This record gives sequence, structure tokens and C-alpha cells, in this order.
Amino acid sequence: MGEQEGEKPQDWKIRQYYEQEELVERVVELAEYREVAPTYPHGYGKRPDAVNFPGDFEHFVGQGAVAFHLSVEKWRNPLLIDKVDNQDNLRTGWDLVIDIDCDYSFELAKDTADLVVKELEQHGIENIGVKFSGNRGFHIGLRGEAFPKKLDERDISELYPRLPRGIVNYIRYNLEDELKKKVVEHGFADEMTKDDGDQNPFLVADIENDWGSRHLFRMPYSLHDGSWLVSLPIEPDEIQEFEKEDAEMGNIDFDTEFLGSFEEGEATNLAVQAMDFLAERETEKEKERRKRKERDFDRPDEAIPEEYFPPTIENVLDGLKDGRKRGLFILINFFHCLGYSWEQIETKIWNWNDENHEPLRDSYVKTQLRWHRQRDEEVPPPNYDSNGYYMDMQVYEGDNLEQKVSNPVSYSFRKYNGGEAEENEEEDDKFECPYCGKDYKQEGYFKKHVQKCQGEEVKKL
Repeated sequence: MGEQEGEKPQDWKIRQYYEQEELVERVVELAEYREVAPTYPHGYGKRPDAVNFPGDFEHFVGQGAVAFHLSVEKWRNPLLIDKVDNQDNLRTGWDLVIDIDCDYSFELAKDTADLVVKELEQHGIENIGVKFSGNRGFHIGLRGEAFPKKLDERDISELYPRLPRGIVNYIRYNLEDELKKKVVEHGFADEMTKDDGDQNPFLVADIENDWGSRHLFRMPYSLHDGSWLVSLPIEPDEIQEFEKEDAEMGNIDFDTEFLGSFEEGEATNLAVQAMDFLAERETEKEKERRKRKERDFDRPDEAIPEEYFPPTIENVLDGLKDGRKRGLFILINFFHCLGYSWEQIETKIWNWNDENHEPLRDSYVKTQLRWHRQRDEEVPPPNYDSNGYYMDMQVYEGDNLEQKVSNPVSYSFRKYNGGEAEENEEEDDKFECPYCGKDYKQEGYFKKHVQKCQGEEVKKL
């Protein structure tokens, strides 16, 4: 009887699986000119590394490797990656591997993979590789030789990672409306709806676009060191019939290739369309950048300390009973505009969520943080007078400075730079907490804070 999904097989079974002659042949063929990253029970092995001969792979297995990743980039010599000043001179090309990741539904992951395959086919591409990722989704692959050798008078290898990232974003743009319908059909409309009412299907079924230098993907036929299923290549027309049980170690064969067949130049139309899409987006971003420069703030290099936060934001940070999703939207954008790193933002958001009357679901918070992090744009939180936010949420404090600026970010920048702040208010208008000394202008918020502060003092006793 086989292991249950997620149950680690015995070490000898893992070694026996990786020692299959046909598997070793496939690995050596796929690993040519690529960086290889073995995974051990304690984590990744050293990088960079490579597999040039069967003995190299057998050595990793003998050392206890349980999973393997490959680079999408191809190199003259992968072992020299860390020893050159300009990696562009070492890179000879790259393959396109589109990663589809869906936490919510494997059936939705299948539909998303089908949409991507059909989108590629509409661009005249016939040789499309598909494989199960080993856990929550699929990988869709095109060989680098399918792209033109040059584009915009530049060698295709020099357009990494700009072009593959642009291709994925172009595909996301084309599929967004169809994917929204699929998300609704599978019952996850709420999960893709943001606080401002917009719907982002990639929060539920992500077509990942975070390409960067030395981007890795799970090697075909590698085990997934979590589910312990095989990252199994399948035919594009087998996506809907595929079940995770098909990827158990004892059920697989090596009949299907991933990144095997190609026709030279068949992805030219896709590349050209993606470059045009990139040019349009960059023009739009430049317009937006100019608009942002007209505002009274630019994101600082160092985070503005909490002592310069507006009292309305402090009220949000004290925790909410209603409007928690709007509060999350406000805080993520507020912290990012004030120069906080994404690691700092995540820590603050999780701490804030613990303060809420009823914390938001972890899955919702994670998807919102991931979406904003991928977007990585300096978008301020809503203005003070925006309908549905601060006043409707009953957190607007409206101190002397808040009444003079339009946005919480503007408040912090002006106060940080020595502008008018709360010290100009009359002392009689303030309520001071007897436990921590925090000031409030409105008695309702003051009483709420004191009750909470008093409770925390009692817990310390």
C-alpha cells in the first residue's frame, strides 16, 4: 500500500525512485547548461551546482537529496555564475516556464492551465509542454528556441528577465476576464474581491509573474518535498483528466517530455505582442510616475517612525470590529508609502490582525499581502474624505493637522518634516490615557482605548 499524500516515503524508496535508468537519462538531458539546485531534508544544497553526467546526479541522490530544481536560464558554464561580474555575458538563453499556483481548488488550477494553453495556441504555438507542479498547480513550458533569435535588434538572451516577465503579464492581461468567470464558477468570488470592490482573480488562481535572475522551477520527475508526489509531465489535452494520484511514484512512466519538442520561431508572434504590451505599460507607468511626483510626498529611503502616524491610523491600529478588510487595505498602502519594507509590513499587519475584535482569516491576509507585494507600486491609502472609509468606519480622529491635509500619508510626511502637528491644539481638547499616556481628541475612542489598555495591565499582574 502506497504512502498517503504528504507522508514522506522511506529514504530507500526515494533513492530507488531516483536510481531508475530512464529517469537519470531524462535528468541529464534536461540539466544540460542549466543550474541545478538539489533539496535535502535540511534545505537547498549549495548554489550554483550542475549535472553534467549521470554520476553527478547519482552523487546528489547518494547524499540524501529528495527534490531538484532547474534554472530556466541556460549558461555557458553554470558553475561560473557567482564568479562573473556580468551574468548576461554567461547566459546563452532561457526557456519560458509559466507557473500556475492555486491554493483553493485543484480543479480551478486545471481550468487555469487550460486557459493558458489555449492562449498560447491562439498565438500559433503548437509545441507546448505541460507538467503537474507536484502540489497545487501546473507548469506550462516553451523551449527558448521557439522564440526569435533577435528582437528589437537585441539577442534574445539579453532580454531576460524583462521579456519572459512581460510575456506572463501579457497573458495575465488577456486572460483576466475569463479567469474571473472561472473563479466565480468554482465559488471563490469573495476571495478575489478586494476592499475597493475590484476583483483580482490572481489572488485565487495565480499565474506567477515574479521572474528574476536565476529563476528556478521544479525539475520534471522530481518529487515535491511536501506532497511527495512527482512533478509529472503530461500532454496538454490530459489536463482535465489528470488526478494527483496519477503522480504517485509507483504510477508514473517516462513517455511524455517537458521542454522537449519545438519549432524554431513559432513563438515569435507571442514575443512581439508582449514587447508591444510592455511598451504600452511602461508609457502608462511613466505617466503615473509624473503624477506621483506632483503629490506632496515620495516614498522615503528609510521608514518614517510610528510617532509621526496620524491619530486616525492609530485608531485603525488599535483593532477594528467592523471594516477590517478596508483597514487592511489602508494599512498596507500606508506602510508601503512611508518606506517600510515588505518584511516590516507583514510583521505589522499580523500584529494588527491579532488586535482586531475578530481577526481576518489567515488565507485572506496572505493573499492580500502577496498581491500588494507583487504589484509593488506606491499607491497611497484612500483620502480622508473617501466614501466608505475613515468616517464611515468611525475611526477618523480629525486633529488639527488631519483637517488640513487630504491623506494619512501627507500627514506623516508633513509632521516628519517639521510641519504643523498636534502640539498646536488646545490641551483641553485632549484625553490622556492614565495607563500609557496616549492622547485622544474624541472621548469615544479614548474610552475604548482605556478599556483595552486597562485589560492589558490586568493581564500583567
